[in-house]
Amino acid sequence: MRKQLFIIIISIFLLGLVNIAGADYSGLTIPRIMYKGGYDSPRPEALRSLLAQIARRTSIEVNREPTELKLSDPNLFKHPFIYLGGDKAFEPFEEGDLKILRKYLHSGGFLFIDDNSAVADSAFDRSVRRMIARIFPQTPLRKIPRDHSVFRSFYLLNTVSGRAIIKSYMEGISLRGRTVLMYSLNDQAGAWSRNKLGDWNYDVIAGGYRQRQLSIRLGINIILYALTLDYKKDMVHLPIILERLRRYQSP
Repeated sequence: MRKQLFIIIISIFLLGLVNIAGADYSGLTIPRIMYKGGYDSPRPEALRSLLAQIARRTSIEVNREPTELKLSDPNLFKHPFIYLGGDKAFEPFEEGDLKILRKYLHSGGFLFIDDNSAVADSAFDRSVRRMIARIFPQTPLRKIPRDHSVFRSFYLLNTVSGRAIIKSYMEGISLRGRTVLMYSLNDQAGAWSRNKLGDWNYDVIAGGYRQRQLSIRLGINIILYALTLDYKKDMVHLPIILERLRRYQSP
C-alpha cells in the first residue's frame, strides 16, 4: 500500500513538472546528452528499454521515444533527469556548457553518467573525471554508501550491478544533502538494452540473468530517487512531496 501511494504521488508530481515546463510531450522521457568526440550513443536502445521497464513495473507514464540534447539546448531545464554515456574519450566541454550543467544540477536536475566500455580506467572514465573536476572543483566524486536512499527508493538493493562489474560501487556528487550526479563504471545501459523483438542486445559478463535484473532494478531506483528530490532514508516523506506539488501548481 505504501509503495502504491508513493508511485501515485510521484506520477502526479511528474505530470506537474511537465505542465510547468510547457513541454509538448506527456510522461517521463530521458534525454541523452550529446557531445563532441568519442561516441555518445554506444547503447542506442538502452533508454527506451529502461523506460519500458518503468512503464511495466510502476504506474509512471513514460515517453519511450529517444531524445537527445546538447547542454546548450534551452529544453534541458524541462527534464528532471538526463543521461550521459559513452565508451571512448570525448572532447572537453566548453566552459559555457559546463556553467549551464552546473546551474541545472544546482536547480534540481539530476545527471546519471554511465561508462559503457566495461574496462577499468577507460578513456571515457578519464574524460568524465576531468569534466566533473571542472564542474565541481571543490566537491570531488565520492563513493555512494550502501545506506544511501537510492538503494531503497523502489527496490531494496544491497549491491551495484551492471553488464560488467568493474566497480562494486557507484560514485556521486551531493549538494546540500541531495545527490545530483551519479556515476557507474559498470555499463548499466548494456544490461538494460533490448531490441524491438524482445531480445537482449548485449551479453551480461559473468552474472547472467540475475545480474541483468539487478541492473534494471538499480536503473529504476536511480530514476525514482532523482525524481523524488527530497526522498530521505527509511521513509517516503509524502508531506514534503505534497508541499512541493502545491508550490509548483499554485498560480
